[in-house]
Formats: sequence, C-alpha cells, structure tokens
Amino acid sequence: MNRGWEAAFDGAWLAMQAHAEAEYPAESVGVIGLDGTYKPMSNLHVDPAGSWQIEDVVLAGVGAIVHSHPSGAAFPSGADMESQIAAGIPYGVVPCPEGKAVEPFFWPDGGRPYLGRPYRHGVTDCLQLVRDWLRRERGIEVPPFAYDWGEGDRLVAGAEELGWASIDPAAAVAGDVVLLGRGRPTHCGVLLEGGLLLHHPGAKPWDPTCLSRREPAARLSRLVVGVVRPA
Repeated sequence: MNRGWEAAFDGAWLAMQAHAEAEYPAESVGVIGLDGTYKPMSNLHVDPAGSWQIEDVVLAGVGAIVHSHPSGAAFPSGADMESQIAAGIPYGVVPCPEGKAVEPFFWPDGGRPYLGRPYRHGVTDCLQLVRDWLRRERGIEVPPFAYDWGEGDRLVAGAEELGWASIDPAAAVAGDVVLLGRGRPTHCGVLLEGGLLLHHPGAKPWDPTCLSRREPAARLSRLVVGVVRPA
C-alpha cells in the first residue's frame, strides 16, 4: 500500500474490505473518520451496482469518503473525480472484482517524488505529474478537473480555460508543457533543462509497472502536437 493517504487509513482496511465484499455486486460506500475508523453507510442510489449516493454527512468530521468498484476498475472515473473535487476531501476506492476486494487507493495522492510513480489514471498519471511539478517548482497551482480515461482533448480545453498561451514547439523552453499524441493530444509532460521531458506515459488506466520518467524530448518529437506555456 502506498504511503500517502493510505498510511493514515490503514486501520480501516479490513472494515472497508468486508463491506465491499458484503455489498457486492452493488457498490459499497462509507466514510473514514478523522480517527481512522471506517463507518459503513447505505448506498441510496437507484442503480447501486453502477454508482453510489449517501445521505448528507458533516464533512468536517470525515477524513475520506470510500466506495467500491464491483467492476474491479482500479482507477477513478470522471464522475468519481468530479465528486471528489466538489467534496474537497480525499476519496478512496476499493476495487472488488468478482466479489473479492483488493488493495484500495486514495486520491489526491500528493507528495510523491517525480520519478518512479506507478501509473494510475486520475491519481498518478501524466497530468497529475505536471500539476505537481508546476506547483512545487514554479508556484503555479493548476486547479483539479475531472476527466475520463482516454479523454485527451480535455488537456487542450484545460489549458485554454487557464489562459495558457500556445507556443511554437521550436520555441519551447524549460517549464513549458508539451502535448503529445497521434494526431490529437492524449498525453502531456513538462520540458526540463537540457532538453529532457518529464512525463508519465500509460497504455492502460492502471499499470503499476509503468513508471514516471525523464528522457530526451527529441525521442518523442514525432508525437508532439502542441506546446503551451503555463502562466
């Protein structure tokens, strides 16, 4: 288990696991208190096998909201991300393929080093790596936004919403964000000094063997579809 939010919630794991398995094939949902204890809640959604809904809770006393993915999906959906952003507290997911709960994950997942992150869409992916770098190195806070797996055009829309200027790739400098893909942007990275690109590629939404890396940008020049300059 990663030593991020998960470390604070380790004590709740057995209860989360039992609840996810007991509710399968519906989604379980509960909250973790600030003391680290897990409280199961009733899923009030009309389609509990595909989503979740709970009664209003006082978020001031909640450390995280947790739900299961009976499909086994080990990454957040766009709807999951949108809900987490609105709540403003950590979310957790317990993948529960075929009724057997496996290791949960939580997000936002901050504080990791730039290199060696395992790929998980919406949690530790290319966009989250760029957001972390801009915040730590340039003091630029990129607001979180929700996106589904494969929704690469959201990168362009996000840059436009933030007012970032498009730059001729030939004029790119360290700190610029490079958009990559095959005809349309599906990936991004940040240009570093020395012509290196810091990025986190991923061919599937959850791949613990695919790690964030730093490599010569020239190797990826054929995939560059745009460059934007954060402001």
